[in-house]
Amino acid sequence: MSYSDMLDRIHAAISNQSADLEEKISRLKRAKNKIETEQNTSLEEIKKIRNPSLGSSWQGSRSETFDESRDEAYNEMQNIITDDYESYKTRIQSKIVLLEIEQGALSAARGLAHTADQLLTKGEEALEELGSTISDLTRRLF
Repeated sequence: MSYSDMLDRIHAAISNQSADLEEKISRLKRAKNKIETEQNTSLEEIKKIRNPSLGSSWQGSRSETFDESRDEAYNEMQNIITDDYESYKTRIQSKIVLLEIEQGALSAARGLAHTADQLLTKGEEALEELGSTISDLTRRLF
């Protein structure tokens, strides 16, 4: 396989991997936005758990049991909305950061591939350096 063919293969791999990373990042960002929207909606909806207000006509053990159950439901929902949703968002953001780091590595590989393209045009005087650069790229990508 010629150096030109190898570089074509390397450019294709970089392009494919970059597109794949972009798609993953985009999906994760959409998921995070949906969770944030659901969290905001839930924070508004949770207020309804404590309605209606128990007035003076609601007294006795049934009233107390109902009010305690309602408070338990509110507290459980509050934990889900704040703790669980925040945990999901944090995990998603961590994955986004990791994928963005991978994008940075691909960007470096893209720069090396560009350097290899330039070396290829120089001909025989750059042949050894070109071979070394292509070997480096191959190790990084495949």
